[in-house]
Amino acid sequence: MKDFKIFSPLPGIVCLVFLVLHLAGTPLNASATAAELEKLNVSYSSIAAASVSTWVPWEAGIYKKYGLDVNILYVAGSKAISAVISGDTPISQGSGAAAILARLSGSDVTLIGAIINVIPMSLVTTPDITGPQDVKGKTFGVTRFGSLTDQGLRRAISEWGLDPAKDIKIIQTGGVPENLLFMQQGHIKGALISSPTLEKAKEMGYRELVNLADIKFRYPSTALITTDSFIKSRPQTLKTFLKATLEGIKYAKTNRDFTIKILGKYTRTSDAKLLGSAFQSYVLGYIRNVPTITATEIESALEEIAVRNPKAKGAEPKQFFDPAPLDQLAKEGFIKQLHP
Repeated sequence: MKDFKIFSPLPGIVCLVFLVLHLAGTPLNASATAAELEKLNVSYSSIAAASVSTWVPWEAGIYKKYGLDVNILYVAGSKAISAVISGDTPISQGSGAAAILARLSGSDVTLIGAIINVIPMSLVTTPDITGPQDVKGKTFGVTRFGSLTDQGLRRAISEWGLDPAKDIKIIQTGGVPENLLFMQQGHIKGALISSPTLEKAKEMGYRELVNLADIKFRYPSTALITTDSFIKSRPQTLKTFLKATLEGIKYAKTNRDFTIKILGKYTRTSDAKLLGSAFQSYVLGYIRNVPTITATEIESALEEIAVRNPKAKGAEPKQFFDPAPLDQLAKEGFIKQLHP
């Protein structure tokens, strides 16, 4: 690895952000021998239920079923894009906006899918914040500037007719669990929080002010990200990865107990109620069976980015995504076979 470190999964709901070379496990249903498997590093950028689409195919042995020896690594926030650009993890599950920013800066990063195309987070605040009138002048937290929590927070504030650049203060916390920790410590008044940390925050008495998924807004919040060069140089690898990902999503949705167990393992959460809620809202509700990507999601992201980056104004959405790899699976009948 060149520019980032590798750690173990997060130890609890309020722990420091770590990067992880995956824990060893015994995969199920592996149909290829070790000698036949093609090595591939894949990263995920958040410890949240959205990452089930990476965790489950690894834990269930579905990557190996398709001939891939995958190492899955946790690379926090926008750092995941640097790992894609360097080739350390040529495929990432991460923020679509971060990928678009990288493309605007001259890289060949491209989006090939949108696992979740809403913002599946809620603006959670301390109990004394009851509405827009209480927000002005307050400090809010984001995991990293340019991350989904940053983009989503600015969107939520803008929905109220406020200017996030002028009406609030924003600091970085390092991760979604840290957003809750910073509220507990009194450093911030609110932040975007996702499941299962969201359920924990509400149990602790914090206020869910806005659920951004309820806003009719299509956005590449959790995307599949790679580079033009990887698509051209390793098309068969990408094809098998996408097949494994789609089968993994179906497996996650249809094997509730297994998926809840995996959610608990990676988030280090044992609360059955919280995990069940995360499964219902994220896995069944937000994660899409077929994570297609369209210009609609890209246009929304460009609109948000343009507020801070003039290069996004007037940019052509088509340059930021490539629907061809998933389209090819549809043409070949794989998706119809998976979802008859």
